[in-house]
Amino acid sequence: MKAIKKLVEVERDKSVTLRSLPFKPGSKVEVIVLPSVKEEDTFTFMDSVVKRKKIAPMSLKEIEKIVHEVRGVK
Repeated sequence: MKAIKKLVEVERDKSVTLRSLPFKPGSKVEVIVLPSVKEEDTFTFMDSVVKRKKIAPMSLKEIEKIVHEVRGVK
């Protein structure tokens, strides 16, 4: 199944129009309409998580040490 994602604005008459779909004319398609969710990049999301959870900043050496401890490497 091929899914197509399009971001369109609702028109004044509360309708939407989809153009330039990659299907043959006469093809049957299923349409599901969802409100758009504000997407943010991974770094912005993780920055907000760190601030919200009050996680202290760590150096790469500190992170490396934790990773090695978890893996059992000395």
